[in-house]
Amino acid sequence: METLSKFHYDYVSRHINQTMLVNDLLKNNFLDYSDLKGAYDQETDEYIEIYQWVLFPNFYGSDFEKLIKAKVPVLDTEYGTWVGITSYGSHYDLYVYPQIINAVFDIDITYEDIERLK
Repeated sequence: METLSKFHYDYVSRHINQTMLVNDLLKNNFLDYSDLKGAYDQETDEYIEIYQWVLFPNFYGSDFEKLIKAKVPVLDTEYGTWVGITSYGSHYDLYVYPQIINAVFDIDITYEDIERLK
């Protein structure tokens, strides 16, 4: 199995928070919630709450497909593709990066692995 490298961390840590933009575009119907994938929890029969919308400029189509398969919310529109962040108030190294690295690269890492890499 592949282990965590600086490449993996750099690949996911380059992102732009566009929460205000996406929320305004959704509110004004420029974007549509029907384009949101991976945000529905079948066990609870509810949508997952999304606290931030993040643009990952390095990501390709297959990266987003892997995130959706891993139940990471992705808003894929004609204007762009954003990843929904479902953890609130915690450092990205703790939850966000491990979840995304595990999904995109199909490896199993934790926060501790990221800390050792630094």
